[in-house]
Amino acid sequence: MIQQNSRPGGFTILLLGILILVTANKVSATETACPFIDSTLSFAGSPVEQARCLLRPVKRYAKLGKPLAHLPAPLENLIGQPVSFGKTLFRKYLKTHRISEADLGGSIDQPLSRANNNDPAAPYARYFLIHDTSTPNYLEQPIPANINQPEWKHNRLIRWAEGSKSKAHVFINRLGESITTVDFAIPWRTTKFEIKILKERGRGLCLGVELVQPRHSDPAGPAGNDAIAPNPGFTTAQLQRLALVYIAASLRRGDWMIPAFHAAMDAGIPEAHDDPQNFDLNKWAGLLDSILKEIQASDAK
Repeated sequence: MIQQNSRPGGFTILLLGILILVTANKVSATETACPFIDSTLSFAGSPVEQARCLLRPVKRYAKLGKPLAHLPAPLENLIGQPVSFGKTLFRKYLKTHRISEADLGGSIDQPLSRANNNDPAAPYARYFLIHDTSTPNYLEQPIPANINQPEWKHNRLIRWAEGSKSKAHVFINRLGESITTVDFAIPWRTTKFEIKILKERGRGLCLGVELVQPRHSDPAGPAGNDAIAPNPGFTTAQLQRLALVYIAASLRRGDWMIPAFHAAMDAGIPEAHDDPQNFDLNKWAGLLDSILKEIQASDAK
């Protein structure tokens, strides 16, 4: 960064201009941020168009794929539309599967947070942010074979509810269990975009959900990097619980929230995060569809 009180000469300015031009040519357009409209506290386009940009594939070192032409069903036809069933039907599903709504972001009777630190004039939370914890980092050691088993200590949800680790609303372990560490009604921030760009106005605009996923180092990368994640990245049970948390959040809002990947939200910001890695969007959408069909089918019973 150039200090404001610096006064470079003409030759220095020329070199700087060349450097900026060369650097700009090396930056892929897909790593640029999705356009954001400051006056409305939303990204540009319809909710579906926003999701197509914010769900770009996430690669190592925060590289992003191209915006999606279409979202997998049922997301393409759901996002931004009213939720078509009520709390009673959803609670019937939860009771059948012995799941507590308290573990899905809090009581569905409570409204979501509002932007600008719960300003009554600000919009309710719009964005459902999907993260991975990127922790622990096994560095040069291989990722253990038991990460999807109860004995792997990082599947103990209480670990993610302790002190400084509570940096998101909900954590989901690799067994498909979840814990609410911050109720969805409480305004929170979990990305550089919210903290550094939107600042206080971003507090409450997004809901942050962390998927437990370890990393280890890329031998070709810098020392101590955490570039390599398991592949496949997340278990079926983990993605299924994420779908259920998404349903609970959208039910509280009244319409289907805009899902977004952390890396896409932070695109263009220095030291942007690179999560979630190896996220299977098609699989997640399919699991969401299965849950919705079961919820709707129970209405006829």
